[in-house]
Amino acid sequence: MRMLRPVSWWIEWPAGIVRIGVVFLVATAVVAVVVRYPQVLRNSGMDADRNSSLSFGDREIAGGNGLVADQLAVYAARALIPVDATYHVAVGPDYQGGNDLTRDNVAGYYRYFLLPRRPAEAAPWVICYGCDTTVYGSGTKVIWQDDEGLSIVKVPQ
Repeated sequence: MRMLRPVSWWIEWPAGIVRIGVVFLVATAVVAVVVRYPQVLRNSGMDADRNSSLSFGDREIAGGNGLVADQLAVYAARALIPVDATYHVAVGPDYQGGNDLTRDNVAGYYRYFLLPRRPAEAAPWVICYGCDTTVYGSGTKVIWQDDEGLSIVKVPQ
């Protein structure tokens, strides 16, 4: 039969303090797992349910949903602007759509989403957020538009 270690073995300096610390950490980890693990599993299940209920567009556009005013405009831009073309995102001064983040950040989102297309100031394609298309000259064609003041414009070169 094996004998138990004396109490002094557990508290002797310095190894005893390390042993007590290890036992304390293991006990704390076991209690945390026993108490928190069921809640973590429930939350994971709820997250999975919420994510699976998203549409394909919500999943693909993801964080852009907080920036772009209309998912259809993003998809239309990707479908209409050729892969090797350049484009420009213009936000008109009176544009009221979207949210507080739209005006300053929508161009950056299009830069990511429309890759490999490249942004350029004097581009033949313009994604207009409430902009005045007459400033691009005669021959400018509105290729796509929605009811909220968004349009995709082809500018003659």
